[in-house]
Amino acid sequence: MTIRKLIPCQASRWSTFMPKFLRPVLWILILFHGSVLSAQLFPVQVAPQLVPPYSLKLSDYSTTTSEKLLVNLLLTDVNESDLQVRLRFSISGNSVRIQSRNYVQNAAPIQITGGVPLRLSNLDLRPYFDFQNLEGITLNEYNKPLPSGLYQFCFEVFDWATGRPLSVKKCYPVYLFLNDPPFLNLPQRGAQVPAKELQNIIFQWTPRHVNATGVEYAFELRELWDTQVDPQTAFLASPVLYQTTSFANTLLYGPGETSLLEGKNYGWRVRAIVSDGISKAAVFKNDGYSEIFYFSYTGQCEAPQYILAKSEGTTSEKITWQTNPNHLSYQVQFRKAEAGNANNGVWFESELVETTKELFFLEKATTYEYRVGGQCMQNGGYSYSAIHTFTTPSQETASEYNCGIPPEIIITNQEPLQELKVDDVFTAGDFEVTVKEVSGGNGSFSGRGFIVVPYLGNTKLSVGFDDIHINTDKQLTDGFVATEYTPE
Repeated sequence: MTIRKLIPCQASRWSTFMPKFLRPVLWILILFHGSVLSAQLFPVQVAPQLVPPYSLKLSDYSTTTSEKLLVNLLLTDVNESDLQVRLRFSISGNSVRIQSRNYVQNAAPIQITGGVPLRLSNLDLRPYFDFQNLEGITLNEYNKPLPSGLYQFCFEVFDWATGRPLSVKKCYPVYLFLNDPPFLNLPQRGAQVPAKELQNIIFQWTPRHVNATGVEYAFELRELWDTQVDPQTAFLASPVLYQTTSFANTLLYGPGETSLLEGKNYGWRVRAIVSDGISKAAVFKNDGYSEIFYFSYTGQCEAPQYILAKSEGTTSEKITWQTNPNHLSYQVQFRKAEAGNANNGVWFESELVETTKELFFLEKATTYEYRVGGQCMQNGGYSYSAIHTFTTPSQETASEYNCGIPPEIIITNQEPLQELKVDDVFTAGDFEVTVKEVSGGNGSFSGRGFIVVPYLGNTKLSVGFDDIHINTDKQLTDGFVATEYTPE
């Protein structure tokens, strides 16, 4: 009792004779010393960690064969050995409060030894994630992804026999959200794909995942037998014609694959799959499935050619193309180039029978992508040109044409043409070049020739080319063809 009286009295005398500006420091030291003593009461250190991609379904952590969650334990008392402990798991965030029960069924004691780190994963802690051992969640919620948001995955350590807490509560913050499935690009929905002597169709899609790694894609192609119902409904009711998996986002459907029949309709889709053993639904929306696109396969319809854009002011553009007697109607599509991905690549489109379309209410000094589709069969799909671009002027000027080879043409044939002769014709973009002088071989050529420009009254323009590459389909695969100009 005497000591208890002297200590406060002595502290009072210290505070009396101590300068006032040092008194707060004294109390901070006392509080800090007390917190250190308090922390030392917990002999076990615990450090949780999640491994991406993060699953939003708690059931995954009890069924996956991959290590998706790690818990490191360390008993700081080196004189202690074979201490038996148990854990308490909890997750909180976005109005969710879930934790394991005090006594977890089928969970064996965890033995730790002083000074020896112990590493545990969800493979070792599966009972803690079983539904029967969790509080604050229903069975329906347990089998569904958690709402997107910021969560804290926390762990505490308790003595197995007495239930005495042996550690502070340690948490690992992580933002959980579902990734969007792939966005389909080519062939476009409702497109008309021309048949060729050698089957050669490019399928292309855009990945939209952020926090997923090791993603591969399951591709499906089906023939749509029932043409009287919605194509997406017909797709789900039709058997699979061709399927494969790939880590690439482009698929070349060539002559080695199942042959497609002219005049038939086909549908396709792609599914994103995480190949590390966790549920697809826990990483991607819609189980990773993309939309369903469909196309008509025909050899009777070519895409519109010689497409040209002409500025009509800062906010309007005039699109023209060459008339094709096989086309019944046309469709013009356009979108802002820089916003293509942000808007999921959605096109603004309009249908018409003329070969001219004026676009209004554009933004000045802005680059747009556009293309033109031609329809050859009533109620059939469209055969689209390659994607062209134009940029609206920043201020009112004289009308200008935007022309040139479209940059989005995909050429898969890289086999070099061995010989190019005078009067041969090769394609550069959508222009046909007639050769008048040529040298070189084995795919690399230089020379001169001419092109015919339909929208300039079929005017012939002289062109030159130097060290260009041409494939066996007589397509320009690398290099430039430039128009020649002389004052005469």
